[in-house]
Amino acid sequence: MCGICGIFSERLSTAEREAKVQRMNQEMLHRGPDSHGMYSSGPATIAMRRLAIVDLDGGQQPLFNEAGDIAIVCNGEIYNHAELRHQLKAAGHRFSTHSDIEVILHAYEEYGTDALHHLRGMFAFALWDGRRRQLLLARDRLGEKPLYLSRDSAGVVSFASELRSLAAALSSDLSLSPQAFNLFLTFQYIPEPLTPVEDIHQLPAGHFLILNENCCASEPIPYWDRRNLHASPIEPAGRVAEAIDTACVLMGTADVPVGVALSGGIDSSLVAAITARHYPRDLQAFTIGYSGRPVSDERSQAKGLADHLGIPCLEIEIADEEVIDDFPLLMAYMDSPIADIAAYGYFAVSRAARLAGVPVLLSGMGGDEFFWGYSWVREAVSRNGDILSGKRRRSFTDRVLRRPIPSIDFFGVHSALRNGDAFSRELLTSSALAVVSEGLWLDMNGLDQSLPIHLAVSELLNRTWLRSNCLALVDRMSMAHSVEVRLPLLDVDLVNLVTGMRNDGLDDWQLPHKSLLIDALAGVLPAEVLQRRKQGFTPPVGRWMQGILSRYSHLLSGGYLVESGLVDQDKMDRLLPAMDQETRYKLLFIECWCRMHLRQESLLGLGSVSIRS
Repeated sequence: MCGICGIFSERLSTAEREAKVQRMNQEMLHRGPDSHGMYSSGPATIAMRRLAIVDLDGGQQPLFNEAGDIAIVCNGEIYNHAELRHQLKAAGHRFSTHSDIEVILHAYEEYGTDALHHLRGMFAFALWDGRRRQLLLARDRLGEKPLYLSRDSAGVVSFASELRSLAAALSSDLSLSPQAFNLFLTFQYIPEPLTPVEDIHQLPAGHFLILNENCCASEPIPYWDRRNLHASPIEPAGRVAEAIDTACVLMGTADVPVGVALSGGIDSSLVAAITARHYPRDLQAFTIGYSGRPVSDERSQAKGLADHLGIPCLEIEIADEEVIDDFPLLMAYMDSPIADIAAYGYFAVSRAARLAGVPVLLSGMGGDEFFWGYSWVREAVSRNGDILSGKRRRSFTDRVLRRPIPSIDFFGVHSALRNGDAFSRELLTSSALAVVSEGLWLDMNGLDQSLPIHLAVSELLNRTWLRSNCLALVDRMSMAHSVEVRLPLLDVDLVNLVTGMRNDGLDDWQLPHKSLLIDALAGVLPAEVLQRRKQGFTPPVGRWMQGILSRYSHLLSGGYLVESGLVDQDKMDRLLPAMDQETRYKLLFIECWCRMHLRQESLLGLGSVSIRS
């Protein structure tokens, strides 16, 4: 695990590229404190910061093939590297390290870009092919690891694992785009591949990009299509159980201590139970709670399961004042703005793991998103299914008021999102509003009507909320403390299996809450855990938000949003009293984020840290 960056340009000299890349690499010290490396050839300079997890002594990057004419830097882990190594050795390839990343090099030599289909893991990498004189950039299927891209008017292509790193290579000042402001105030995050900054994008998940020597960049090319996945839906629970077991075995393997982020819920309990079964003496659990132990505090349940499994459990108590005081620190590591109040939980548990000497954490993230854990998502399937079948027609009131026939969408019925969109438009200055198309948030995030409706809803949920909120959040908050988080419930082989079964007729969305996952758990977890009512992340959200708003809201007056010409101060003063707490929090969040990441300023002495090293 680490951070990568680089520049591809024939216009810049090697010395110019390396000077810029050196600055970019330094910005990612937190992602890789153990070592760093850089390599230049032709028009390409690539670099990395390393967090050593596998082959601690021999896995320094860049890594090279036998001939030394192919080089790679990679952020991520390849979980099936032992199996791939065996296959590639049998095909005649010689390895110089035990690093999981070296298998990508030899797989590329053997299969070309089809090597991506052989990789089971999370990754974003840059591979220089000296034979073809081209640079290959690629990102994992689900988007667990980020990769930002920029191409200037002179054709200079820069890339990095974090926006702050990329900014170090750019000559012009960065600014928040009106479209990003609208999307952020609507969703609380900015759906990929867009970023907060105009002309900077992320390489889409499940895609690769080739830059050739005349600096002509192809369009990103997809290498993973859920529609092409197929698997028999017979005996799904048993096959899912086997796939999850394998994922936990692979992800529980490392050359450093491994822990698990444990709550009282089904998903993390499952991951802990299966992993502890294979590594009974090596696993450490971490759980968070809240001062005063409110009803939502799950430490007792987590500790009870840890005792049942025979693994140690460290409790982290989060006080309200700690969250408020650390808001600037959290913001400093929030590479892309995400106003999910759950951020501090990931931040705190990752910090505790690092202090305990445990640089790898397993998490149950993805269970709700991939196994129908949200009731509102199921309702979206039913609602849109009725519309498509003609069952849902205009009521008498709709006809009198001349309302249109309901149209297919996923997010549109959510009043909080509609209100966020409406407030953002009312806040924007006339010039900023002119470039934000009507219905931007729905147009850019619509259902794929070529898919069955339940698959279209699942795909959109995972393309937006899971990728741009959850996965981005866990990456930034864990890497803030140089901790790698692994997600067995989003293992690509598991995702391929379940998606393939759904493509071939499995309709588990119609079954009870997370039925497929719960059936697969039979005998793994105590009955009381399986029957526990879903609680989700429920800290004292109201108190946390109110405390942050009380401490920092004065920054909205004459701040970045107003001075940049995005927001009209008079409109904001008039509308703020009508905004609910969540909307006001999002507005303050984006103001503070812009001050720190675009202006490079501290939060006026309020405990902030600068993102510049």
